[in-house]
Amino acid sequence: MSWSGTTAQQIAKAVRRGDADAAVVVDHHLRHIEDHREAADALTAVRKVESLAEAAAVDEIDDRSALPAAGVPVAVCEQLPVTGHAPRLGSNATVLPIAETDHEAVQRIRGAGAVVVGFGRSSELGLWPATDDDGNVPANPWRPDRGVGGPSGGTALAVAAGAAPIGIGLDGPGSAGGVRTAAAACGIVAYSPEYVPADINNDPDHWLGGHVGVMATTVDDAALAYAALTHRAPRSTGDPGRLRIAATNTTPLPARVDDEATKALLQAVRSLTDLGHDTFRAHPKYGPRLAAASSGAWSCAAYLRSLKCGPDGLQRRTRRLAAVGEKTYLRGLFGGVLGDGNRIRRDLEDWFDFADYDLLVTPGLPSAPPAAQEWSTQTLRWNVTHLAAAAAFTAPFGLAGLPALVVPVGMRGDGVPATVQLVGPPGSTGRLFDIAAQLVAKLRPRRYAPGLTWD
Repeated sequence: MSWSGTTAQQIAKAVRRGDADAAVVVDHHLRHIEDHREAADALTAVRKVESLAEAAAVDEIDDRSALPAAGVPVAVCEQLPVTGHAPRLGSNATVLPIAETDHEAVQRIRGAGAVVVGFGRSSELGLWPATDDDGNVPANPWRPDRGVGGPSGGTALAVAAGAAPIGIGLDGPGSAGGVRTAAAACGIVAYSPEYVPADINNDPDHWLGGHVGVMATTVDDAALAYAALTHRAPRSTGDPGRLRIAATNTTPLPARVDDEATKALLQAVRSLTDLGHDTFRAHPKYGPRLAAASSGAWSCAAYLRSLKCGPDGLQRRTRRLAAVGEKTYLRGLFGGVLGDGNRIRRDLEDWFDFADYDLLVTPGLPSAPPAAQEWSTQTLRWNVTHLAAAAAFTAPFGLAGLPALVVPVGMRGDGVPATVQLVGPPGSTGRLFDIAAQLVAKLRPRRYAPGLTWD
């Protein structure tokens, strides 16, 4: 049998029990990457020698029972530092040195026994909801004329193409909806953890530096990855009880929602009703400053991240966005942007409270994933006009820091996955995973595209 295409839970269980060697598991995934163009296109570098050595080290541990992700191959977005490699940040302009330590998320998931097999391609500086550069335009495994989303589009594709059962990528404000936008495009599960927006007097740059989200082909694998990142024991999904669930197809940011996205949302809502939940059509309250706060955080993030780059090599859209952010940041207007982000979170918290909703469900994307084309060569205006709408549902909750999860629910009529986004108030992580597991069990979406083969 081939271990590629096997779930992370199955791999970890087998390696912990001694029924499989981590080195064999990783070798199977490396061979899968070599044999499948989709998997190879997803990654900017493959850690062949290093990953096999690290897997062998896992095998040498006598007691692997304490490793929840023992031997599980992981794809890491190139935005995140890994020891021995210089973070590329999706840009030819990056001038960062070779990392001497892992990003905290990488350190934690490796500490749980996982093995990093490669680096997923990213949009430049993690800013854009489509992933391409230098003529490299990764194709969606479900429909080749569509792209893979972004910013961590390559990592999402790596998971969707079987290169690794788990991926970790960039999330947070200024990151185009983070892992959820890319996962929605590729038809996989993604979770963006809750965080509290920074206080203006307490390291505000950290707020825009990016956070980490997880991706997987199953809800349980996403929960396993999140548990590893938070040093918690993996939690099995269960019955969340009867919940009050709001639903909306009204976009918080400008975008046109097509009929297929609405159809998928309605299918999910009907399924939730059949599962015994109370569902309501609703209009979340984001407050009047969402658009300004979202664009302000996006441009300021572009400026702060561009400081890690040299004077040459940035894409022209990124240069222009960073120039806008520089004016906002250096003129002292950043405090207003940050304050608006906090207010949006409070408005959403109040809305959940006053209406007594347990969860909100929206489309994952307002329409089909963006086309597979060279977005990186176009102007800022072109990208805003034709691309930014892809993050209309996902970006606001990255800005507010509420826990949010994207889950596939079937197929659209145009041949790409249909997805919905689940958002909860603070402290609702377990509830999100439980509901996502219920939806998947009822609707049974495909894990992989039909054309993908296993050796």
